[in-house]
Amino acid sequence: MIGQKQLQTPKLDCGNPEITMAPLIDVVFLLLIFFMVTTVFPDNRGMEIEKPESEFSEALQMKRVLFELFKDGSVMYKNKNIELTDVTRLVKEQLAVAADTAVMLKVDKDATTQSLISLMDACKSAGAKRVGIASEPVK
Repeated sequence: MIGQKQLQTPKLDCGNPEITMAPLIDVVFLLLIFFMVTTVFPDNRGMEIEKPESEFSEALQMKRVLFELFKDGSVMYKNKNIELTDVTRLVKEQLAVAADTAVMLKVDKDATTQSLISLMDACKSAGAKRVGIASEPVK
């Protein structure tokens, strides 16, 4: 062709195309940090106890040890499940520190009488002179 030149573009050899993983990893870490920061963890306080109501309930103003008895018969002390033998040991330790320590039992209203009596016996066998049962004022 006279007067016309055909344009030729040089061909570049770029190799094989590939996807770089560095930006993808950055995005994944940013998402991980976002979800870690925005996650709300529930406040786990254990099982709820429905205390029985009493017209003559009052707040105690003395040193006390608190045990929680649930309707299935399990006993908790400071949010940890314990056995009845541990109750006796813990009460003895507290009485050794302060002899006027009272033992307070926070009992679910659906707990069996036998489990309550067993817990009270464990406290009395440790030498506790004051054993009380927590209740709610009548509404």
